[in-house]
Amino acid sequence: MTPAARADMELRADRALRRGELTEALGLYESLVRAFPADPGLAGKLANARELLQPAELEVLEAARAEAHIPLPVGPSSPVQEGERLFALGDYAGAAACYRRALQERPDSELLKERLIELYGLARTMPLQSPTDRALPDKPEPRLQALLDRVASRRRLKRD
Repeated sequence: MTPAARADMELRADRALRRGELTEALGLYESLVRAFPADPGLAGKLANARELLQPAELEVLEAARAEAHIPLPVGPSSPVQEGERLFALGDYAGAAACYRRALQERPDSELLKERLIELYGLARTMPLQSPTDRALPDKPEPRLQALLDRVASRRRLKRD
């Protein structure tokens, strides 16, 4: 993992923790600790995130991980989830469009505004060739869904 990827993942985990998305923050911190086991700062953040979860929540999380090999049907995602998915693929313009939709739903959200400003900055530095082209799935159905998601986010961006 590159230092930039590590910093980005740590920022996402910190942001998820601030939002109260404890299971997401916990998963990100666990990934970071697996990648950097000697870092005491990450271990402390992971311990703090675990302490915020109730024992019943931890049990549910462990049970969900045990059943993780069972594929679940993918439903429609929220604009924020779609924005994070596109961000992870490197499609910053598409992610910004998703966050603009989310901001229309919740105009008073400072976290959404902060993320949108960050995405605009990244989108300006983006190459003309979309980085998501390399990340498209090989199988036809998931590939079609990814392309449709991309078209939908671009249409919304142009309309807004």
